[in-house]
Parts: sequence; structure tokens; C-alpha cells
Amino acid sequence: MKNAFAIKCMLLPLTIVAIGCQPTAPPANSSTSTEVEADAHAGHNHGHDDVGPHGGHLLHLEPSGVHAEWTHDDDAKLITVHLDDFDAAKITSAKFVVKIGDVTEEFPLTGTDTGWTITSEELLTHINMGDAAQVKFVVSDDAGEQSTKIEAHEHHHH
Repeated sequence: MKNAFAIKCMLLPLTIVAIGCQPTAPPANSSTSTEVEADAHAGHNHGHDDVGPHGGHLLHLEPSGVHAEWTHDDDAKLITVHLDDFDAAKITSAKFVVKIGDVTEEFPLTGTDTGWTITSEELLTHINMGDAAQVKFVVSDDAGEQSTKIEAHEHHHH
């Protein structure tokens, strides 16, 4: 009697998983990813899953509405910010500013041929802390300062 009960207890979770994991077909009228990206860009409404031309996360900088994109290589602890909408010769600085409680720390980026970069395990950790850390990206050029909040995102590689 105890063995039958034990077997039923083991089989129940497997049955639930098997039933709940059936694949579903995509909706018949679903848009292609290109159409979705074009629609999202037209309204400047970039979500966490929007992917930029470098395969990274899109940023909408204020107050001008200029776009940027950031990518990360978690293994190398490398973050690259692509400022394609900016005149590279006029950029004076690019940095991440992290605020945790009353403590604020700046993480300056270095301009390279491939974008503005920083290698920092600490910064990647702060970005993934969610509401526990406020992370902003700030870029300065001859027109002034542009910034945006960086939000924690689903963990994936770029």
C-alpha cells in the first residue's frame, strides 16, 4: 500500500510537466521580427526584448530622444555602448552612473573603434540588481548631456 502511494506521488509531477510542456503553434497573423522592430522604432517605444543593429539593447536618451545601444559579453565582463546617432568627434564623455542607497559611483567608458567600452564585473552586477541599484547611462557632447535609466533585463549574451 505504501509503495503504490509512493509511486503515485512520483508520477503525478511527471504527468503535470508532460501535459504543461506541449509546444504551441505561433499565431497565424504574427508579424515578422523586422515588422515588429520597424513598428517599435517608429514610435520610439523600445522594450527589453528589442534588439538593435549590433544585437544589443536599445536605449532612448533624453532629453533629445537620440538612440544608443549597449551590448555585453558576460564572460569577458565587457560592456560596449554604440553611439551611432552621435557625431563621434563631439562626444566628450560616456559613463554609467550607479546609485545604491546614498552611494553614487561612476564607471567611465573608453572610446574605441567599435564603440565606448568598459570591462567591469562590478558594473554588470549592478545592472542585474534590479531595483536595488539605480543605473543610468550618460553621454556628453557639444549639445549637452543625454541620459537614460538602464533596467535589469533577461539574462542573455550578445
